[in-house]
Amino acid sequence: MEEYDDLAMGPTKDGSINLSHNTWKTLPPELSNFSTTLLHLEMSNNQLTSIPESIGALILLLLQTLDVSLNQIETIDGAIGKCIRLRRFNVAKNRIETLPAEIGDGILL
Repeated sequence: MEEYDDLAMGPTKDGSINLSHNTWKTLPPELSNFSTTLLHLEMSNNQLTSIPESIGALILLLLQTLDVSLNQIETIDGAIGKCIRLRRFNVAKNRIETLPAEIGDGILL
């Protein structure tokens, strides 16, 4: 599948992975392979319904930008707070009613 081809290539030289405009329904667990090199993750325009607890399990230590806009996200797990270098978190155009308190744990957000 095309979306897996995009993922298999890994981050670009600037640390970005663009998985937007596909049919992703969940965050791919393969992202954990890039926990020390992934800086910017673009997953807008997919079919995501949540940011699950697994975001914390991915231990995205260096992640600075996460764009999950234009999905169908209803819930964001508090584990997002483990992405402590997160500076930009775009969740526009989703179905989110509340943000988890742990989001404040992201020191740079």
